[in-house]
Amino acid sequence: MHISRFIILMLSLMFVGCSRAPVVTIENHSAVTLSNVVVSGSGFTRPVGSIAPRGERSLSVHPNGESGLRVKFDAEGHHIDSGEQGYFESGYHVDATISTNLGVSVTSDLK
Repeated sequence: MHISRFIILMLSLMFVGCSRAPVVTIENHSAVTLSNVVVSGSGFTRPVGSIAPRGERSLSVHPNGESGLRVKFDAEGHHIDSGEQGYFESGYHVDATISTNLGVSVTSDLK
């Protein structure tokens, strides 16, 4: 009976280790501060706060399965909404890059 519990415990730990939370990095390549930054996707919304010019922030997110990434922020009196872009799920690293003209591009790769 103890062997069965041990096997169940080991299998559980193995599956938990396989479902790593995706990491999202937002890179601000512009010359202005981004404020009220929020990232969202399937089943999650995460406020990020502000990102200084040429700064970056990284955070873990917990999507419900497959997802894209949406980035919203305020800059220079404008509200920017990227719309949902890219594809990711557990185990991915996602990069959202804010360009000098405040455009948003999203790329992802498996960690």
